[in-house]
Amino acid sequence: MFVLGVLFPLIYAALFIGLLLQAFRIMRVSSNVSKSFKSDRTGLRTVHPELLDDNGNVTDEELWSVRFQDVKQEDWAPDAG
Repeated sequence: MFVLGVLFPLIYAALFIGLLLQAFRIMRVSSNVSKSFKSDRTGLRTVHPELLDDNGNVTDEELWSVRFQDVKQEDWAPDAG
């Protein structure tokens, strides 16, 4: 019984330190992976085809946005913005 009382805190501390080191190792690996995903897989800058003009250059036209609202609302009105 005395041996178990002495070994339990040591085993607990060893497992805690091991799991803590494992957590830091996993976080380090995942942070390195997220940095590699920031660049495109081709290594080139990609653009949506809708933003290109006839010559393949990015257009400088004004971009429009659309917002959908619930038409069942009583105070609904088209939004020009």
